[in-house]
Amino acid sequence: MSQTSSSRLLRWGCVLLPPALLAAGFAWAAGLFSPHRLSTARFMTVLENGGGAAPGFRRAHSKGLCVLGQFDASGAMTAYSSAAVFSQSHIPVTGRLALAPPFPHIVDGPGIVRSMALRLQPDHAQEWRTTMNDPPLQPMRDIQDAFASFSANQRDPVTHKPDPRLAKAYEEARPWLKTAYAANRAHVMSSDFANDTFNSIDSFQVTNAQGERHTVRWSMVPVSPPEAPVRPEDAHDPNVLFTHVIASLHQQPLRWNLVVTIANPSDPVNDPSQPWAPTDRTVTAGTLTLHSSASEDNSPCGGMVFDPTILPSGLSLSGDPLPALRSAVYMRSFVRRSGETKDPSSITPAMTQPH
Repeated sequence: MSQTSSSRLLRWGCVLLPPALLAAGFAWAAGLFSPHRLSTARFMTVLENGGGAAPGFRRAHSKGLCVLGQFDASGAMTAYSSAAVFSQSHIPVTGRLALAPPFPHIVDGPGIVRSMALRLQPDHAQEWRTTMNDPPLQPMRDIQDAFASFSANQRDPVTHKPDPRLAKAYEEARPWLKTAYAANRAHVMSSDFANDTFNSIDSFQVTNAQGERHTVRWSMVPVSPPEAPVRPEDAHDPNVLFTHVIASLHQQPLRWNLVVTIANPSDPVNDPSQPWAPTDRTVTAGTLTLHSSASEDNSPCGGMVFDPTILPSGLSLSGDPLPALRSAVYMRSFVRRSGETKDPSSITPAMTQPH
């Protein structure tokens, strides 16, 4: 081969190689080179098959309400963590209350898993984002369990309902989840968002100013919640849980204490399907106060990603594998829904206005 031909090939190689490598990178991330690898693309596929993927909405926890408030730290957690969220007062909070299923127009029901997601933004310090659910334990311990769980909830294309035999087979094939299923079935659901307790389920690590580390979980525990009103029209209200919490916020602020549990050496800190010892030390880290709500259709929280791996200095990931999975799936969901045309939310702007 002549020197001219070699130079031409080298030049074209330099031109074509970068985009080829970029394309290969995207193909690898999508799992095209390893179809059995549990990529985020495969997770999104089973999520969307399970819920029908309503365009423009989140692929899970699709029906929600934006909330605004503040967090006031008690100072008690500064012995365990140097994070500013545990030492400041009047920290602005943007949050979201939601139902777990991937259906944005689902009819509210007393047995549906609820969630609370928060973004805390302290002054001149790193923000913290957290997601919490009301069951006490997660019926999956790792990424393989998560993929199998989502796959077991696929909707039949004819009936549009999951096959209960698949869910039962998932549970029976995983004896290590027996404790989680028993605890969640024994869990008594509260009547409302306002009197519900929300749990991190996953574990994280805290580090104090001296560099000492502890593994923690936390819960938002309601403080003197108002009684949910009983009204005749509730029986015909498909958004009754959201209607109640909006009405409560119009009457008075709603408060939760952030209670942090400090793991002891025998706790299974990296397995969210297992309970910790009831004798573990707890610390009341501060109080969350919610004072208003807004529809996702006219609030920044509608497009916000409550990525649980966005953590301030002094608060970090543990060996629990699920927060990183949530982060990857949430971001891919955000990219997909951002490019889609979205119908109006069930909780409209008019519903959040005082009447």
